[in-house]
Amino acid sequence: MDLISHFAQERRRADRFSVVPYAIPRGCAAAYYPETNVLVPVQSVANGSNQPSSKSIVITLEPSRHASRPGPDDFDA
Repeated sequence: MDLISHFAQERRRADRFSVVPYAIPRGCAAAYYPETNVLVPVQSVANGSNQPSSKSIVITLEPSRHASRPGPDDFDA
């Protein structure tokens, strides 16, 4: 699956993730950083500290645009 974040008409995408069910509230998702940093909208920041609001990101799931998970040959050495 691809994870898509939505903020102020901006869509950001994290490609090729596996979705695994966990006992968390319906409508919630959890993911590791830095793998999903790409989903954090740069313009969405906390008042006062001006830090990116990475703890509350609206996402949707879409079927992956890619056929499979990346393999060792997909990365530069």
